[in-house]
Amino acid sequence: MAEKPITLFDSLSERYPERDDTDSMHRGMRAVIAAAPFGGSVNELLSAVLTPPLVRRRDEWFKELAGRLEKLEGKVDGFKIEKLADNEQFVSATVQATRIALATHQQEKRKMLQNALLKIAVGDGPGDEMQQVYLNAVETFLPSHIKVLRALWSGTQELINKHHVKPTELGNLLNYGNLIRRLVPELEGHDGLVQCIITDLRSRGFSTLSGPEAGFPGGSVVTNVGINFLRFLMEPEEKE
Repeated sequence: MAEKPITLFDSLSERYPERDDTDSMHRGMRAVIAAAPFGGSVNELLSAVLTPPLVRRRDEWFKELAGRLEKLEGKVDGFKIEKLADNEQFVSATVQATRIALATHQQEKRKMLQNALLKIAVGDGPGDEMQQVYLNAVETFLPSHIKVLRALWSGTQELINKHHVKPTELGNLLNYGNLIRRLVPELEGHDGLVQCIITDLRSRGFSTLSGPEAGFPGGSVVTNVGINFLRFLMEPEEKE
């Protein structure tokens, strides 16, 4: 009987995942859990509960990233995926972004991390040090941090273009708290969280806004560092 022909994957993304739950990720998780100060039965339980979803997150992350890189290769002249192995900045960012992605269930955050990696892959990212600063911020931020920062940056134009607010009516919002509630409605009724987000953005140097009670419109409250951070996390083809 003739041997069956070898079937090649149609795309790069279909090559992920290549390993099963017995791979190094599984062994690593078991080692970490085993080091915890619990009894043997508890360690086994934690291993059984935590390892499968972490492996799934890792596999989904690499498959999604591979698929987006493959699409990027078809759009950007001169960009070749195989060259990324020699791109130390991209490799370092991927290691950092992967660690962050495994630690979150928020798809919005994972998508932003992928956007950042695509920018770095084509040479459109920040320098090494700012790259780490920005990825560290993504790790500690909620998706709401990014939404609020974007509202502070482009909220005026969004109100005019998408919400049909006349320029002469902008002052009716009175303060930035009302602007945030209008553009990020899921934060309605969460004033404490809004204040925490504003404080975080200010402490990172992304915004100069002191609190939601500040009068709106009050000029630019997003710094150049904050603007570049937002651009870093945008879809490669997304317009400002």
